[in-house]
Amino acid sequence: MSAATDPSYIPGCVDTHAHLTVAEARGVAIDLIVAQAVDARVAGIIDVGIEPSDLQARRDRLGRWPIVFLTSGLHPTSVAPDSWREAIDTLCAQVDGLVAVGEIGLDYHWSTDHADLQRRVLREQFAIARDAGLPVIIHNRDSEADMLDILADELPYGVMHCFSQDADYCRRCVGLGMHVSFGGNVTYRSAGSIRDAVAVVPDELLLVETDSPFLSPQPVRGKPNHPGFLRHTIACVAEVRGTTAERIAELTASNARRLFGLNSR
Repeated sequence: MSAATDPSYIPGCVDTHAHLTVAEARGVAIDLIVAQAVDARVAGIIDVGIEPSDLQARRDRLGRWPIVFLTSGLHPTSVAPDSWREAIDTLCAQVDGLVAVGEIGLDYHWSTDHADLQRRVLREQFAIARDAGLPVIIHNRDSEADMLDILADELPYGVMHCFSQDADYCRRCVGLGMHVSFGGNVTYRSAGSIRDAVAVVPDELLLVETDSPFLSPQPVRGKPNHPGFLRHTIACVAEVRGTTAERIAELTASNARRLFGLNSR
């Protein structure tokens, strides 16, 4: 492998958002990648669900790895009038052992046909997380105004995943107490507004992620993303904030352990 593609973890880091079984389906050798992460003393990889019905299969596939932690939630693009209630009931029955409810949120990019239902389902999942004492992982695409309104009303605790808005929107999210996580898209040449947002997040609310297999960082763009590429995002965030990659890895890992309760798992 080249230096750009060879996994080279920063010890102690936490990838707060990955879809490992999806990455595996796209050709990523997950067993190898996670084994390398363990050897490199990575503190955690959070495997995020988008459909409650797949949780048991993910537990069976990934449960043997002590650094892999699981979440579950109904993604907004999976919200459908004829199936959402069953999915929510399934989520309610399986929150034990999760570190978060998510990936949940709003997505108006593909269609707004079920926007009202998306908002209802989001609020129901906030209630599930609140009752379970869990944070939420928020997906927010082309739905910025409605998302802020709901966050201000519900006041969940959790993270704005793969933040893709500008610094002003970021300030409004952190003003509501939300953590902000940056993925590989922060490294793109056209992502100046996202890098501006990196600069305004308070230390205690900053997180990093891969969103693997999606949004591979610029040095490996075009390849399926995986947790071994987190270092590229960490390096970019460190440059923007005028510090070292090791400092960002340490800071974001500490924040992740606190938000997701990883030390108690």
